Amino acid sequence: MLRAPSVLRNVKQIAVILVVLFLMGCDSQSGPDVIVHNANVLTMNAQTPTASAFAVKDGRFVQVGDNDTVLSLSQPDTQVIDAKGTTIVPGFNDAHLHALAVPPGAVDLSDIRTVDNLVDVMSKRASEVTPGNWVMGFGYDDTLLGRHLTRADLDRIARDKSVLVLHASLHLFVANSHAFETAGINKETPDPADGRYYRDEVGELTGLMAERSALTSLFVDGQASPLPHDLNSAVAGLHTFFDVALSNGITSFGDGLVAQDLAFAYWWADPQGHGVRVNLMLDGEDLDEVSTLANIDWVLSLIGMEPFKTPWLRAKTVKVFHGLSLSGRTARLYEPYADRPDYYGDEPQRTQEELNALVAKIDALGFQAAIHANGDYEIDMVLDAIAEVNSKSPRDHRHRIEHGSIVNDQILARMKELKIVLAPHSYIYEKGPMMEAYGAERWPNMFTNASTFEYGIPNAANSDYPVSALSPLLRIQSLVTRTSRFGKTYGPEQRLTVDQALHAYTMGGAYATFEEDQKGSIEAGKFADFVFLSADPNTVPANEIKDIEVLETYVGGVSRFRR
Repeated sequence: MLRAPSVLRNVKQIAVILVVLFLMGCDSQSGPDVIVHNANVLTMNAQTPTASAFAVKDGRFVQVGDNDTVLSLSQPDTQVIDAKGTTIVPGFNDAHLHALAVPPGAVDLSDIRTVDNLVDVMSKRASEVTPGNWVMGFGYDDTLLGRHLTRADLDRIARDKSVLVLHASLHLFVANSHAFETAGINKETPDPADGRYYRDEVGELTGLMAERSALTSLFVDGQASPLPHDLNSAVAGLHTFFDVALSNGITSFGDGLVAQDLAFAYWWADPQGHGVRVNLMLDGEDLDEVSTLANIDWVLSLIGMEPFKTPWLRAKTVKVFHGLSLSGRTARLYEPYADRPDYYGDEPQRTQEELNALVAKIDALGFQAAIHANGDYEIDMVLDAIAEVNSKSPRDHRHRIEHGSIVNDQILARMKELKIVLAPHSYIYEKGPMMEAYGAERWPNMFTNASTFEYGIPNAANSDYPVSALSPLLRIQSLVTRTSRFGKTYGPEQRLTVDQALHAYTMGGAYATFEEDQKGSIEAGKFADFVFLSADPNTVPANEIKDIEVLETYVGGVSRFRR
C-alpha cells in the first residue's frame, strides 16, 4: 500500500515522456499544428472537466491542460491562438436529423400563426415556381394555426400547380387538389398500407395525409418527387446542409433515414472535404438493399476502399419506423389521449411477431437497429423485440429507440437493463403546446431526459430537424428550461443541467455510434473537433442560451466555419 503513490508517480512520468517523444517524433517540425490558450474550455471529460489550453497535432488533441504546460510544446511553426477567455466546447453531435427532408426552395412555415398568413407566404412562392414543379413548404404547426391545413387552403395558393406542405411532425402532409388529381387519387382510393388519407364526414379527401406511404403515392409519372431523390439533387442538397450544420457548430450528425441508393450520394458529397462526420441510418424498409450495401462496402474494402467505415462516413445503423407521431397525435398509448377520451392513437406499423423478426434480421446482419417509437404502448413492443435479440447474443448491441417520448418507470428500468441508447426529443421550446393533448399528468413522463441520467441510460441528443430547429444551443435551452416560446413550462422534473445537456449533445451522440473513444470530448487522442462560443452556457440566463452565437467551428483541427 505504501508503494502505490510512487508507482503512480512513475506512471505519470512515463506518460509525460511518451507525449514528449510522440511530439518530437511526429515529423521534422515536431511541434503541435495548433495551440489554443487563454480559453474557457468545457471538455466534457469527467476527469478534467475544464481547461485553459489544448494542443492539436494531425487532427487530434495531443495535450489538454493549463496555459503554461500546453504553450511549452509550441514550436516556430505552431499556430498559436489566444482565445482571450472565449468559451470552447466539443463539436456538437446531432444524433438524429433529416438532412435531405427539405429540398432547396421549400418555405419554412414553422413560425406562421394564421392560415391566411401561410397562404399569402406560399402564394408568393407559387408565383416564382415554374409550371410542372412543386410549390413546397415545411414545418407548419397546427397548434399555432388553430387547426390542420386542408386541400381547400392549398387550392387558394395554386390551382394549376401541385402544392405540398409538410407538417412539423414529418408524419403528416397536406396537398392541394392539383396534386391529388395528377396522382389519380380521389375519394374512392383506399388508404395505402401503413398510411392514411383523411376524409370529411361525406368521405371527401380533406388533403391531410399520414405516413410515408401516403406521401409517396403522390409521386407518379408526370409528378416526380420534389424531395432529393437522385445522386445530383441529393449531393446538391448535402453541400448546402453541410455548410449550415457547421455554422451551427455541428461537427457530427446522424441522418435519420437514408435510402440505400442515396447512401452513395453522401459518399460523393465528400463529408471529409467539407469537414463533417456523418452516421447514416439506412432505411429498414428493404433489408435486402441494406445487405447489398454492406456487401458492396466489403468488396471495396478488398481494394483498400471502405466508403462507409471511415471517421467521416459510417453506415452501420438501420432505421425502422414502428411507432407513429407524437406531434401528429397518432402515437399509440396505453391510456387515452386527454382531449379525446375514446382515442388511444393509431395501431403501430407491425405486429409483435413481425417486429421481432425484423429486429432479429437487422441484428443478424451486424447492424445497430434504431427504432422509431413514441407512445408507451409502442415502446414496450420495441423493448420486447430487443430483449429477444439481446438474449441470443452477448455482443454490445447498443440498439436505439428514436424519441421514446412517453414512458413510465417500468419502461425506463427495462431500457437500462437492455442497454438501450435513447435519442429523445428536445423540442418543447417550439412544440410545448402540442403536449396539451396528452394531459398534464403525463408531462413528467414525456421526453424524460433527466431520467436518462438518473437511470444511466445513454442519451443521444438531437434536433430531429426539420421537426425542430437545427440550432444545438436552442435545443440545449429547451432541455434546460422545458419552457415553450410562449413561456409555459412542461414537466420541470425532467429539466437537465447545462452540463448534462452539453454532454448529451456531444458524448451522448458519440456513444450512440460506438465512437466515444474517438470524439465527443476535448481530451488527448480524440479528434480535434471543437467550437468557439460567444458566451458560456453556464453563465447566461437559461432562457438566453439560444442567443449564444457559434463564432468558429473546427473539425480535425481545421477551421471550417468562422462567423
